[in-house]
Amino acid sequence: MALFSKKQAIGIDFGTASIKAVELELRGGKPYLINYGEAELMSPEKKSAMPVRSFKEDATLRFKALLDRVAPKSDGVCISMPAFLGLISLIDFPEMTDVELESAVKFEAKKYIPSALEDVALSWERVGTKEHTEGRTAHPSKIEVLLVAALNKDVWQYEGYAKAVNRTMKLLELETFSIARAVIGNDPGVFLVIDIGARASNLIVMEDGFVKMSRNLDAGGIDITRTLSEGLNIALDRAETLKRSGKDFLMKAESAIIFPGIEMIVGEGKRMIASWNEKHPDHAVASIVLSGGSARFAGLPEYFHVQLDLPVALADPWRGIVCPGELASNIQNMGSSFSSAIGLALYGLEIQKNK
Repeated sequence: MALFSKKQAIGIDFGTASIKAVELELRGGKPYLINYGEAELMSPEKKSAMPVRSFKEDATLRFKALLDRVAPKSDGVCISMPAFLGLISLIDFPEMTDVELESAVKFEAKKYIPSALEDVALSWERVGTKEHTEGRTAHPSKIEVLLVAALNKDVWQYEGYAKAVNRTMKLLELETFSIARAVIGNDPGVFLVIDIGARASNLIVMEDGFVKMSRNLDAGGIDITRTLSEGLNIALDRAETLKRSGKDFLMKAESAIIFPGIEMIVGEGKRMIASWNEKHPDHAVASIVLSGGSARFAGLPEYFHVQLDLPVALADPWRGIVCPGELASNIQNMGSSFSSAIGLALYGLEIQKNK
C-alpha cells in the first residue's frame, strides 16, 4: 500500500577524481542515511599503466562496480556533473510575464553562450528582484534571473552513464547547485562557499539560499599534494599522507610553504567578494564556508580568515541527516567531501515528497 511505501533517493557525484554515492531515505520526515560509497576514476598519472580504454568506458565500469557495492534501493539516480562543464550567469531583466521572460532569456543567452543554442541545454529561474536607482531617481525594479547552460553532448554523456546501469536519471545538474544545497540550503544571509575538489575548485556566492555567482578554478587538492611533495622533496603518496595528518604547513612559521593553488583560490575569492560588495553594499558577503575533500587541510580555515578578512567555517553537509551507528563513526572523518552527493540525494527526496 502507498501508505507504507518508503521514499529513497540516491545522489551520484561524478567528480574529476572519483564518483561518490549517497543514498537517503525519508523516515519520520527526516533524511536517514542508508549507504554511501566512492570509486576512484582513472587519473592522468596512472593512465599509462591502465589497460587501453577510454575515460568514458572506465567511468562506466567503475560506476557499475560502485552501485554493486552500495546496492541502492532507489530506481532512479540524481547526478551532478563538474561545474566547469557548464555556464552560470546572473542576468537582470525588467519586470515581465513568464512567457515574455522565456523569450527574453533565450535572446539574451546568445550573448553569454559561445555555442549555437540548438547545441545547448538551457535552463533558468527567477532568483530575486532588486531596486534600481541612479542618484536620487528610482527606476522600476529588475528581475534577477539565473541562467544555466551546458552542451547537449555533455548532458547525453551523463544520461549514458545512467542507462548503462539500467537506472533512470531523475536529475542532472552542475555540482555548484548540489554543493550549495548541502552546505547552505536555505540559510539566510550572503555566503562565499569555497569547495576544493581534487583537481578543481568551485567558488559560489549564495544569497538567502540562491546561487548568485559562481567561478571555477583549475586548482585543487592534488595541487596541494604536489606542492608538499616538491617543497619537502618527498614522494606524492607520502605528501598525500602528510596533507591529511593534521600538520599545519600554512600558518606555522617554522613549516610554512607557499601553495600556488591556494593563492589562486584566495585571489579569486577576493575578486568575487569585492565585485559582490560593490554592487550590494547593504548586503555584503558575511562569511565563508569551506567544503570539499581538502577543506580540512590543517590551517586552511585560519589562512582564509586572515587573507579574506571574514569569518570562516567548515561545511557540515551531514547536518540534519540521521546516521545509523555503524556509519556515524566514519561520517566525521569524511567531512564535506560528499557534499555534492548529499545535495543531490536531498533534492531527490524532495521530488519523492512532492509526488
